[in-house]
Amino acid sequence: MEELVDKAESPSYKQVNLWSDGDTRMLLDLYAKYLPQIGPLRKFRNKKEMWSKVAEEVGNKSAKQCEERYKTVLRRKKLAVENNNTSGSKRQKIDFEEELFQICNLDDSIEPEIQISSQKIIKREQRDILASTSTSKKKQSVQDTLLEIAKLNEEAKERRHREKMEAIKDMKQSLERLFQQK
Repeated sequence: MEELVDKAESPSYKQVNLWSDGDTRMLLDLYAKYLPQIGPLRKFRNKKEMWSKVAEEVGNKSAKQCEERYKTVLRRKKLAVENNNTSGSKRQKIDFEEELFQICNLDDSIEPEIQISSQKIIKREQRDILASTSTSKKKQSVQDTLLEIAKLNEEAKERRHREKMEAIKDMKQSLERLFQQK
């Protein structure tokens, strides 16, 4: 028991900081935020500087730990995808799938900004993926959709009824004028 106390008090003893899901999500969100800012004449000259900034914001993790955690998440995703594509194997859940999808959409090494072929030039529009996902319309439930359809049908039914009543009223007035003339 004395050995444990001595190790904990000594500066050479390394404390293991495990990554929680929240820390990993924060890491991936910061990576998605800073990835477009890497390059010449931008905020970060290289990924090493970016990882330092990410580690600073995550807290109690080094830049190397952040980089290794990101690589681990990518490796686990790759293994899960390979497993899920294998016939007969049990499906594995891909952790942090949504965050990795957003990062994949931001990475222009996968889809270049400009594509040139012999017939035409295709220029990709710059979109802020993170902003578009937060402002996109929420998916409606089936019940909400059915209620909306029923409401529209009811309004259309009332409109047709009003039109029919106006037509009957006009016909009645026309008949009254015709009888008054005779």
